[in-house]
Amino acid sequence: MQRTWVMTWILATGLLAQAPSPEPPPAPAAQAPKPEPPAAPVPEAVKPVEAKTFDQLRPSQRKWVYTLHRAALSAHELGYYRSHPKAVELRTALGELLAAKPVLPEKASASLSAVEAYLTQLRTNHGVYDATGAKLLLGGTWKELLGAARAAAKVGHPGLEPRLLKLKGLLFDAKVDAVAPTWAEPEAPAKGKKAKAAKAPGAPDGFAEQKAITALWVKRAQAWVENTPQEVEVNGEKKSRRLPDPVQTNALNDLLAWLDKEDLVLLRDPAFGWLDLHRLGAAPGAGLLARSADLTAGKAPEGAPGELALLPTFEPVLGESKFAPGEEKRAVLVEVKQGPAPATLAEQSALFEKLGRSRELEVK
Repeated sequence: MQRTWVMTWILATGLLAQAPSPEPPPAPAAQAPKPEPPAAPVPEAVKPVEAKTFDQLRPSQRKWVYTLHRAALSAHELGYYRSHPKAVELRTALGELLAAKPVLPEKASASLSAVEAYLTQLRTNHGVYDATGAKLLLGGTWKELLGAARAAAKVGHPGLEPRLLKLKGLLFDAKVDAVAPTWAEPEAPAKGKKAKAAKAPGAPDGFAEQKAITALWVKRAQAWVENTPQEVEVNGEKKSRRLPDPVQTNALNDLLAWLDKEDLVLLRDPAFGWLDLHRLGAAPGAGLLARSADLTAGKAPEGAPGELALLPTFEPVLGESKFAPGEEKRAVLVEVKQGPAPATLAEQSALFEKLGRSRELEVK
């Protein structure tokens, strides 16, 4: 019921990307289409709701869309940790090296084409392993990468060489961490054997913090749940009141309960695969909410994830508010505007990674 209601609401308010249906090609002159009998009138109760653009949504709905969008970006970041404990560290180091490309000498700059290709693969596969489970390897050579890192240090980007040295095996050696971690609890040795039980894997550094950021954005979305007419009992009489919708409220509570699991329990959950923007559709925040029942049930996604399209950006507008007269002012979200999509997927990925790891509203 949750998923059905939520998706109906999403379609009704235009939160999914709306593209005009292509016009059918004209019929050949020699084969004119036969006239069709007039269609029966559609009852008012089953007529589709006209979709709204983002600007037509009420301010509270725009804030709801925005906070859910940020929750989805934060959840997507969690998936990199599950791929490999050092996936985020690796991506960050290579991203910083790539940022120095415009000011590097020509030779060092040319060697970074392999880094660009690797980062594209990493983002496409949401981690350091492809769909078949094979590890992604960086093209080029360690010598070229080291030369680029040293050149970057000379133009204001120090410290990359020791960071990349720690990641050398992961980047270049197919035998190093050839298989993605399972996070499974190791089996205890058979009775009677003196062998010690293998040590369980530890959650990656930074995972708990990223989980907390995701939960924060889900909690912020709770403030903007849609109010709907509901029947309540007042002094023995049934009355209608506009209250936060119970389906949306329960879906958000389910997401928070799921995120509140212990780190390793969460990493082992088959439903974790839903935390991927490639699977959450054209409105990832709404998609995350719609999948709350699957997450709660531990239902793994099926089939290959789709391709990530360029998505519109959201621009929050802040204002000042007070808790009470005389108290310190605080910044509050007063409006959300929709901006254009980034020019490229690489630019979008860099933006999403920044937003996904931030607690801030990121006002321009």
